[in-house]
Amino acid sequence: MKRHVAATLLGVIGLLVMDSHIDWVRQDHGTLLEINGQKFDPQGWMAEHWRSWRRDCQRVRAEAPDTATAQAVLQTIQQHSLPDSLEAQLLQLQLQADWAIAEVAFETLNPSIVVLRRHGGVWRIQDTAVWSGSTAPWQTANFVRRYLQQQAPELPPALIDCVPIEARRYAALSNGL
Repeated sequence: MKRHVAATLLGVIGLLVMDSHIDWVRQDHGTLLEINGQKFDPQGWMAEHWRSWRRDCQRVRAEAPDTATAQAVLQTIQQHSLPDSLEAQLLQLQLQADWAIAEVAFETLNPSIVVLRRHGGVWRIQDTAVWSGSTAPWQTANFVRRYLQQQAPELPPALIDCVPIEARRYAALSNGL
């Protein structure tokens, strides 16, 4: 057999083998890469890496949990969905102008990321901009950021870009890519 015929045949066979193991699948209004039945989110992974290079966190500040502002935000969250919310503990609080993003942990509920806005000196939860639960198989941080930005479109992009989101809390079933 001639070399170019063998190379062409080898290329075709290689593509057929890859095609039987690799697919793009639609899920939750997005596309995932599926390899041997395992789903990956390469678009989310790339978006998070790009975000880490372009973000500007100069206007965003992390607030210590023992400050008056942090305590006011925590009280707002604790009073939001009684009685389970009473056990909320503040994991982190990021602020920009009159916006806040708080991450809280509970005894009996999943950890949550909550968007709040201050109106007339009072913090108010943006009811539709709360994340809790698994993001699997999506890339956690990108999925949560897109969701919160969609739910609270006025949320400053720098604030949502600068909030650290730990995958281990929200992607127990995720595969990491």
